Amino acid sequence: MKLVPTRRTDYGIRALIFLARSPGAHAKAGAIGADMEIPVGFLQQVLQELQRARLVTSRSGPTGGYALARPPEAITIREIVEALEGPIEPQECALRGGPCHWEEACALHWVWSSAQAALAERLEAATLAQVAADDAALAAGTAVIPPDSHRQRNQRAR
Repeated sequence: MKLVPTRRTDYGIRALIFLARSPGAHAKAGAIGADMEIPVGFLQQVLQELQRARLVTSRSGPTGGYALARPPEAITIREIVEALEGPIEPQECALRGGPCHWEEACALHWVWSSAQAALAERLEAATLAQVAADDAALAAGTAVIPPDSHRQRNQRAR
């Protein structure tokens, strides 16, 4: 099973990491897109969604652009994911994506809802500041790479 953020969330997190590098400063979408390798047209849509969620602010003009609405320590990864994907709480049955065959719950409900709750809890505990610090450590080559990293596994398989 592939459990990864959608492209929209991927780009949103990358853009917010860029903005977290310089809290309070404004950056143009073009600069964010170039640095973070995000298509600017799509990035502008994502930034508008983040602005509606009050995670970023924008201002026009030569010194304008986008900035974080709050310090990176005050923005959780859950807020970002939910701003771009919708609520993590189940909105429909886990089995076949449709209504349950039983009136109140399906056979998979207990497993799936507890897994979603664990994911939501972990995303709530992680902040943009932590992710931005990890990004900086990876760029500097000082990060400790976890043994369960998919890239580590792929390199060992070669």
